[in-house]
Amino acid sequence: MKCGLLFNWRSLWFGAHYSTFNKRVCINLFPCVTFWVCGKGGNVPHKEYR
Repeated sequence: MKCGLLFNWRSLWFGAHYSTFNKRVCINLFPCVTFWVCGKGGNVPHKEYR
């Protein structure tokens, strides 16, 4: 299991979503700040979005 924070000016949304392809949940409690968690075998976000 992996987790992390993203600071991305393009993520101007609130809420959460789950990606079955990436096996990852992303949660935005504040605009432009995303907390993500990957399950077993999940894909972390690309480097250009970290």
